[in-house]
Amino acid sequence: MKTSSIKIIVLFCLMFVTLSLNRVYAQQGYLTNVNDKGVIIDGYDPVAFFTEKKAVHGDNKYQTTYAGAVYYFVSDKNLKNFVKNPEKYAPQYGGFCAMAMSMGHLQLIDVNLFQVVDGKLYLQRNAKAVGMWKKMGPKMVIMKANENWPKVQEKYGSFLTAAQLNDNLDLSLAAAKVIAGVGAQYAKEHRAPGGAIAIVDAGGHLLYLERLDGTFPAAAMVAYEKARTAAMFRFPSKKLEDGIIGGRGSLVTVGYNMLRGGLPIYFRGRVVGGVGVSGAASADQDVEIATAGAHAAFEQGTN
Repeated sequence: MKTSSIKIIVLFCLMFVTLSLNRVYAQQGYLTNVNDKGVIIDGYDPVAFFTEKKAVHGDNKYQTTYAGAVYYFVSDKNLKNFVKNPEKYAPQYGGFCAMAMSMGHLQLIDVNLFQVVDGKLYLQRNAKAVGMWKKMGPKMVIMKANENWPKVQEKYGSFLTAAQLNDNLDLSLAAAKVIAGVGAQYAKEHRAPGGAIAIVDAGGHLLYLERLDGTFPAAAMVAYEKARTAAMFRFPSKKLEDGIIGGRGSLVTVGYNMLRGGLPIYFRGRVVGGVGVSGAASADQDVEIATAGAHAAFEQGTN
């Protein structure tokens, strides 16, 4: 067999494995800094940061999907190099600002402000971030960012892509059904005696409600109120319950549900809705089911 034929077969195998991994990554869910088309780093070629030492805009005719994001490239050569080893070229922290990540925050980036350290690509949001990066030292920033990245993924854990929102960045009905479905599946797998799962938009308005068989009727309204509370306050409903338990009784006057089981749903750091659960075996299981729903993973392009 000729050498060229062997290279083609090897490349094909690598592409097949990479594409298979992409499907797994998308199902697991990744927090990525993408635009309304699901494209990461504003369509700039990630390989060019290494080879050209500058930001070069890619062409959508050379594209692939990795970890829930679409990547553009300037050439077929760069595309193939990325497919061979995507972890080498993909930006760290889902394409969000590295300096901000070291402080536990999500910030958008300026593609012209980047550093390659130990063979990894790091992007920054502005000149101030670059200055802080230099002052603290890359190793210290990277160490802190690496520690914070899993926590940030957990906090903004809905892992939505642009496909799960409409043009106004509102949570779509299709996404709400997926979130409720994931929560319901978790409830069944963990032998919950029942459960009502409510999904609301950013304004606290009901988008979708799923009530498992055997759930007492009032659970539906309680689940909705928990979801509404989380969306409107921009934090878990448990925080209000903890406040009352801690002695701040005046919280009962604010007119929202004070029980555990309501969580906000995030997209790129912005609250786009809420999920609330009531009627499971306990308040803790309500929270577990809501968390499973809020952490629902979406494949890029799912409607």
